[in-house]
Amino acid sequence: MNILITGASGFIGKSLTRYLANQGHHITAIQRNSSHENTATTKYDCLIHLAGRAHILRETSEDAYHAFNEANIGYTLKVAELAKKLAIKRFVFISSIGVNGKHSGSHPFTEQDIPKPHNDYARSKWEAELALKAFFEASETALTIIRPPLVYGPNPKANFKTLLSLCKYPIPLPFGAIHNKRSLVGIDNLCHFISLCCQHPAAADQTFLISDDQDVSLTELITIIRKALNRPAWLLPVPESWLRTFFKLLGKGTLSDQLLANLQVDVSKAKQLLDWKPILQLDEGIKRAVTIYVD
Repeated sequence: MNILITGASGFIGKSLTRYLANQGHHITAIQRNSSHENTATTKYDCLIHLAGRAHILRETSEDAYHAFNEANIGYTLKVAELAKKLAIKRFVFISSIGVNGKHSGSHPFTEQDIPKPHNDYARSKWEAELALKAFFEASETALTIIRPPLVYGPNPKANFKTLLSLCKYPIPLPFGAIHNKRSLVGIDNLCHFISLCCQHPAAADQTFLISDDQDVSLTELITIIRKALNRPAWLLPVPESWLRTFFKLLGKGTLSDQLLANLQVDVSKAKQLLDWKPILQLDEGIKRAVTIYVD
């Protein structure tokens, strides 16, 4: 297949480009400020839209809202226009599990849940999904939306990078009594699923939640990471209520939810409709991430 991809230089994009190339596909990266003139002479089968903005630093709430909208909605529609102009048959949009909500509570998220985006980033992704559905309605381009949870892999970003750094220090961590359940997706499993969505007829005009299909508590995750680092788990059983109070006193209530609350996704639809299954178990994915990890 000939595949166009945005965000090829990002954390997911680098791995995805390499994965698709190894599968024998021809990959062309789209640069954000490019005129796209070089794409007009080639027939493309699929466009994968990864590019977007996930974080805002030292900006006001209004600045953040406009920045997210410009990057995650405005630019997304420009890429959609390119897909329609080139008569591309499949548009794969990488959204976020944040569209479903902040945490899943007692039941895993599903594709049928009413979206409850909880911040400007998640709202911009949800609005981008709606804009794309309207844009491609009654067109020859089929839209596939993927909402991944936290993505981990070699040289990760943001929260997983912080957790890896913590686990590398030979100190006890106060997370030995956390019994939450969280879904993650390894970069290998995500790349495999995106590739499948580029080609599978049943993926057309569908939304999917995706994960490793192996949920873990924070206690279990740290144990797996430290085992991969050849370290003892070394976890102190501090009660969850104490940790939440501590984070609240520090003004880190959001971090508390990210670490301690449930965030599970149900991948039944991907497994049943596309006959998909993870190519790597979570512990093997973590081992790969840790082995190649660089501070």
